[in-house]
Amino acid sequence: MGYWLLKNRKKEICGNGAGRVHSLLIFFLPLLLLLSACGSQKKLDAYSDIYAERPQVLYIAPLNDLSVRHALRTVDDSLYNLSLNIAAKHLYLSAADPLIRHGYYLPGPLASAQIAATEWRTGKQLRNDDITDYYTDLGIDAVLFITLHGWNATYNTWTVEVEYVLRSARTGLELMHVSVNAMKMLTTDFKGNLLPLGEDADFARRYGCDIETAQRCRLVEILNQYVLKDLPSGLKARQHTTEGYIPSHPEYFNLKIHPDGSVQMLKTELYE
Repeated sequence: MGYWLLKNRKKEICGNGAGRVHSLLIFFLPLLLLLSACGSQKKLDAYSDIYAERPQVLYIAPLNDLSVRHALRTVDDSLYNLSLNIAAKHLYLSAADPLIRHGYYLPGPLASAQIAATEWRTGKQLRNDDITDYYTDLGIDAVLFITLHGWNATYNTWTVEVEYVLRSARTGLELMHVSVNAMKMLTTDFKGNLLPLGEDADFARRYGCDIETAQRCRLVEILNQYVLKDLPSGLKARQHTTEGYIPSHPEYFNLKIHPDGSVQMLKTELYE
């Protein structure tokens, strides 16, 4: 259908024959070059089951947080644990925005809380179990499972390991499975203290948290945006056909977020 529309639109503009073929080549050649350069699949191939099922209503399951907390020996341990708790909550809450902006429908916060409260299975069990009742009883087409595997830090970076799995509630198929090792580069003074700059500082002021917590929250928020915007658009966005030729993210990759906010994606074969 998309090809037919493109073909006829080019016919109106360029006419028949060589002019139309030349215009089509100009349109598709950059996409083909990009695909061959990065080695990624087209979205039509990477998300073939999503294009086949076309889910509209998604539910984000409660976060599966596997990150390790400090034993409570000092005040610093309590502050560290609090920072991780806030960042984990922000990872869960900020996943909704890119999905909604991408054209999907999600249950509201109260409805999501009620669904979670009535679920007797653990997150791990739910991820691997039969979830067709979410479709038959609640009208949910697919469930997104997010697993926070852990945090790591150096003197100038925060690193988080997160796994995303989207499962169809109709067929049980995995519609998406992405694992990311995301690193946020930090700016420090000559003593090694974190400098509150840019959007990190704005976040800290807006929510009344320390700069370390703000940077962790910004890291997972940017990660959610980067991973979830790669999904095909929801039906109300109506871009399924044209966007299918855009390269998709690999299943495993490293993400580097620079102090200026720019993002660099590096493909990797193994998720460590």
